[in-house]
Amino acid sequence: MEEPTTNQLEGDILTSTLAFLELGGPVVAVLLIISVFGFAVALYKFFQLSRLNPGHFSILHEALDQWSDGPQACMDKLDRSQIGLSPILRFGLENRDSPDTEELREELARRATKFLSPYGKYMRPLELIYYLAPVLGLLGTVLGMIDAFRGLESSAGMDKDSTALAGGIWEALLTTAVGLSIAIPFTVVHAWLETRLDNATAMVSDLLTRVMTINVGSKSQS
Repeated sequence: MEEPTTNQLEGDILTSTLAFLELGGPVVAVLLIISVFGFAVALYKFFQLSRLNPGHFSILHEALDQWSDGPQACMDKLDRSQIGLSPILRFGLENRDSPDTEELREELARRATKFLSPYGKYMRPLELIYYLAPVLGLLGTVLGMIDAFRGLESSAGMDKDSTALAGGIWEALLTTAVGLSIAIPFTVVHAWLETRLDNATAMVSDLLTRVMTINVGSKSQS
């Protein structure tokens, strides 16, 4: 038996996709477009948040641990760090003796928020996708059911009516299945990304607290 060529496979996939879209109608087309957009956003967020891994933060903790060995050793290690939080920590250490500690704390919080801000972008579109996908699927089902019953009203013959109604119902339910199939994985992806961001925010907060209390205990555990 001949193995299918790449062109044949592409043709089969295109044919199947067009048939699927024809069955599902415009709602399925919208859902597929949304899923492609969401996949691109999720992939971008995955690579972006991978830069905030615990290993990078542990290097910053090691730098702060060296404060008791001499401020310069700590500063040098911070300068060698690749994470963008290093200049913020350095700023805090350089101004740790400021008489207005509350003002310094607020400034550090402001800079940390600015540092984390890009990592929080595009999370809302992912959230909207898993909210909207099942609703759009349900909308497609309702529209399909309306078409099915309209067709039933205009047809004649009990056998024909039953066949037409059954066909209309399963085609209508297809959109709900597509909506749920998109919503479920995006719910998981969004939850994972949000957890990753929350963990990074907590680690940033911990580092800033260590900067403010570094004279209290530079050897505190992270």
